[in-house]
Amino acid sequence: MAKIKKQYGLAVGIAMVVGIVIGSGVFVKAGKVLALTGGKLWLSLLAWLVGGIIMITSGYCFAVFATKVKRYNGVVDYVEMSAGKRVAYHLSWLMNTLYYPTVASIVSFIASNYFCALIGVEIPLYAVFLIAFGFITLFSVLNYFSPKLAGKFQVSATVIKLIPIFFIAIIGLFASLFDGDTGIISAFSNPGVSEIKEVTTNFGNAVKTTSFAYEGWVCATIINAELKDSDKNLPRALTGGTIAIVIFYIIYYIGVSAMLGNSAAITLDDGAPLAIFAKIMGTVGSKIFCVFIIISCLGTVNGVVMSTSRGLYTISCRGQGPAPEKLSQVNENGMSLWSCLFGYFFTVLLLLLWYLAISGIWLFQYLGSMDEIVCALIYGTFIIMFVHLMRHFTDLPPFKRYVMPIIAIVGCSFFVLCGTGLFQLIDKTLFNLIKGEPVVWAEATGALKAFGVWLVLFLIINVPSLFFYNPNAKGDVDKAGFVEGE
Repeated sequence: MAKIKKQYGLAVGIAMVVGIVIGSGVFVKAGKVLALTGGKLWLSLLAWLVGGIIMITSGYCFAVFATKVKRYNGVVDYVEMSAGKRVAYHLSWLMNTLYYPTVASIVSFIASNYFCALIGVEIPLYAVFLIAFGFITLFSVLNYFSPKLAGKFQVSATVIKLIPIFFIAIIGLFASLFDGDTGIISAFSNPGVSEIKEVTTNFGNAVKTTSFAYEGWVCATIINAELKDSDKNLPRALTGGTIAIVIFYIIYYIGVSAMLGNSAAITLDDGAPLAIFAKIMGTVGSKIFCVFIIISCLGTVNGVVMSTSRGLYTISCRGQGPAPEKLSQVNENGMSLWSCLFGYFFTVLLLLLWYLAISGIWLFQYLGSMDEIVCALIYGTFIIMFVHLMRHFTDLPPFKRYVMPIIAIVGCSFFVLCGTGLFQLIDKTLFNLIKGEPVVWAEATGALKAFGVWLVLFLIINVPSLFFYNPNAKGDVDKAGFVEGE
């Protein structure tokens, strides 16, 4: 029977980390974060740095685990080591039915919106979702029949999406040549938001926004069994990739503010990069940027589909899930047909739910933040891993064993507070009372309502997993073509 192949090198690993995180968020968050920091660029960059530190420290701790465990689907392996097989099994089911599909469906929808903008056609909302459905189908087919080609596309898309980032960063250095009132010095010294009444300083919400903009890097761990020298390359990809992302984000946002000024960046919001390209290259420039952002989004979709297509297999090769012996079989390319279909089904399902959420239909309207909620629960399980690292990895120096995990735990706890709505509750009640502002309970409890509706969805999708857990399952790692490390 065919086995999993060591078909990816370090470049694909880095492309998974960088290419999934840098999707559409990098191009649409500048104005939002600036508005939340009172138009102060230095404070905005601090928010991006704090959010980046949460990602870097978590990725660093994952890299430590990657040197200890060499199996399949890194994050599930690490949780299994830290909390046992049952917790790892349910985490795997959650990630494969809600986390990966949610990210893939939302980003594919964003890609379809930019595709419509590129061709200059206004179409009904349902038609936009049909285009997104086409993107999901395309990459699902590609990953099953040619996973190697999918890996090459991931590397190419990552390189291409960095072009507009560096373009805007470099242009920002010479912004004062295009407009004497702009430039880096002006961006740092002149917030220029006095005419924008809705701009207020809320650093906590700014960090929340940046933290979720960095999400997605964990998807890279699912291909660890297919990485050559995974015990070396996966840690390099996680550490190097997360650090690179923070650098890319910061230089990009400096460039945006330097080129447009902070006030214009806030006003234009997600149209800011389009305005920069149009300013330099005219209408053609905005069209070129649309092409870049479509490729950027599709790179993220492809990277997440690489994860969804392997999701059920990572459960089956452990002897868990429905018909594990059958579903763990792979083709000559090392891909499981049933695993690909499983991931495809849930991605399409989540795309449909996202359509209902965007349309504001019934209770589905509360699912507009479902990506943040599922991220929060998953980051909650990371805390168990980091505590395990501090307790049991006694061979590590203090910095690796205590400093980085403690910072990561603080960051993950912040994620949980935000995703469950508790942070918003505290922010709109306690902090408002401290500032002497009235409490608007609809705003304070809105995120909690969203979390409650999402929990109903979670129960509907994940209750069936209880019937497929086998406490006596041994798993067959040899069949999967990889070995367990220390």
